Amino acid sequence: MPRKPRTISSTGIYHIILRSVNQHIIFEEDADYQKYLYILSDCKIKFDIDIYAYCLMDNHIHLLIYSIPESLPGFFQSLGSRFVRWYNSKYIRSGHLFQERFHSRAVEDNSHFLATLVYIHNNPVKANIVQYPYEYRWSSYHAFYGQKNPLINTSFSYDVAGSKDSLLKFFSHNIDAETDAYFSNDHKEVHHFLTDEEALSIFKSITNLPSTSAVQFIPKKVRNQYIQLLSENKLSHRQIARIMDVSISTVKRICKK
Repeated sequence: MPRKPRTISSTGIYHIILRSVNQHIIFEEDADYQKYLYILSDCKIKFDIDIYAYCLMDNHIHLLIYSIPESLPGFFQSLGSRFVRWYNSKYIRSGHLFQERFHSRAVEDNSHFLATLVYIHNNPVKANIVQYPYEYRWSSYHAFYGQKNPLINTSFSYDVAGSKDSLLKFFSHNIDAETDAYFSNDHKEVHHFLTDEEALSIFKSITNLPSTSAVQFIPKKVRNQYIQLLSENKLSHRQIARIMDVSISTVKRICKK
């Protein structure tokens, strides 16, 4: 079936989500995050994009940006191809890293814009990586509190909220409310799962492999043994599937043996 045309934002503002193929881990160490932000900064200038927020998760990326429609395809093609070439060379792999079609949602009004700011910066909390957004290093959260970050246009967000103080009060009220609700009694069990950073550390200690991309070079029998060991070390089936680049059903089947 032909793809549906993208919704064009009347404001030029979009919430973009870039996902990896098969939930493959994109960022394994600090240098990977830093390289992506460097390329993002370069492409931002080249294609005249305004960036209002970002959050780099292990297997997907959130961006809140302004762009004219004609610039979007070129911006993401350049951003993706440059990072993937670098990533594939570093981890000795080939092929796609990101899904071909990025997800975009038009942001049409101020309330939607502010809600998206909260949603993006609260992503690491929802993913059980940190308990509070300020604990996460790979988002634009701290730029709104004065940390120097040339990637981010904070002034626009302050203007949308009415002032810097108004935006920070909005953050405080909405992010804290979301976080408190998420870690209420109904969610206490969730917080006991390993974070993805912890899961990746366990993977490396068990397999002695330098990266998750190296999994493609090991025999299937050895891969399956590692999957069982990771499960015994309390990694979730979803985490194992992402790290070992297999489906969740494959992980479940192997762990039943």
